[in-house]
Amino acid sequence: MTRREAIRAMMLAGAGLAAGSSLAAVPLRAAGVLPQNWKFTEPAKGDQVIHRTWPTLGGESISLLGMGCMRFPRKPGAGRRAPLDQEVINQMIDYALEHGINYFDTAPAYGDSERATGEALSRHNRKDYLIATKMSNFMNAELGACKTMFDNSLKNLRTNYVDYFLLHSIGSVDDFKKRFVDNGLLPYLQDLRKKGTIRHLGFSFHGSNAALKELIAMPYNWEFVQIQLNYVDWKDMPLEDSSEPCDSETLYKMLEEKNIPVVIMEPIRGGALANVSSGLKSKLAERFPQLSPAGVALTFASTPKAVMCTLSGMSNMQQLMENVYTFSHFKPFNAQDNEYLMEMARLYNANPHIPCTACRYCMPCPRNVDIPGVFAVYNGSSDELMLPDPANKKDKGFKEKKKAFLKRYATLASGTDASVCVMCNACLPKCPQRIRIPEQMRKIHKLVKDLG
Repeated sequence: MTRREAIRAMMLAGAGLAAGSSLAAVPLRAAGVLPQNWKFTEPAKGDQVIHRTWPTLGGESISLLGMGCMRFPRKPGAGRRAPLDQEVINQMIDYALEHGINYFDTAPAYGDSERATGEALSRHNRKDYLIATKMSNFMNAELGACKTMFDNSLKNLRTNYVDYFLLHSIGSVDDFKKRFVDNGLLPYLQDLRKKGTIRHLGFSFHGSNAALKELIAMPYNWEFVQIQLNYVDWKDMPLEDSSEPCDSETLYKMLEEKNIPVVIMEPIRGGALANVSSGLKSKLAERFPQLSPAGVALTFASTPKAVMCTLSGMSNMQQLMENVYTFSHFKPFNAQDNEYLMEMARLYNANPHIPCTACRYCMPCPRNVDIPGVFAVYNGSSDELMLPDPANKKDKGFKEKKKAFLKRYATLASGTDASVCVMCNACLPKCPQRIRIPEQMRKIHKLVKDLG
């Protein structure tokens, strides 16, 4: 078997793509992974992902596509507890390097990722790749423990220096001071930068617009910053633990104005923008026929000129090959493309999808609620981009959406709709998708009630 044949076999086996099943027997299109009118093209042997060169980083040439190493494939069986599949990881990293990817992002917080990444990369010339890892001192920010964590990173990664080192997941200025300043850690890391043990120092950020503005105004010579950016979060990115304003656009523009290179995380929103509803897939394909939904999201995130690298957490060869093709034939979006995606973001937020697979493990319900049936009604309207919004009755399509949704809802048998749910929570431990079923039932009942 040739190398290319082996890679294709792995792709069809779906290492990590579909747990417990072989996609060799289930075409990707039938499995719903790819849109019906999008043709997957395997990258040619000579295809190379695009690079950008950064004067502020010593003229370093960095692949616009970076390999996120948090979601590496695991061996079959035992689910998340299964060990990482080092053989497949080696083959994926070999393929990535062969096609020009030179930025590999990991962290101590990613389980066994640093060790697996180091084992795979150390088989290659150290000058051919850039390692990014992090100070994941969430549980213990004591200076000694942090020094040990850094030393372990070097050991696991089989290297004596880190190219891009990040203070991991800063959420606020107080968080930054507690974990990196008050304990004396930042001067230690800056000293490592002077010695060359850390080549470039930055941080990953998960906070508000105001917090980032304050952080980058501090005199620490940040060389790069990693932020969440995708077309859904571009105008509004609600924070789980704060009501302060946050959006990808503002975060990005603040960094661009400071001439700080930007690394992008969550360009596909944890995979959600690769698996959008059928209605959104069709609309994306109308505008971007050569790109998959994931390709659209990655291209949007990578278009801004200050983007140094866009990370994608690829967990199988199929995803890697698709991304290599996207970035080796990369064409940045124009203003009209971006405007179109803002409308797609609006539709995405207006038509949420409940991840019910109709397995019926939640049934029977003590109150006789047809749980899968109720979700099917809701998701059917959502997938067709036809969910009515009672708060936006001036929408020109509101009356049509309302009529269609209520007609569909009326097909549920009497006494089985969301209104009879008493939130007893008997269904919660049975759901393999971990859907908060009672909360969803309350939301759907409120929608029906508000529609009158």
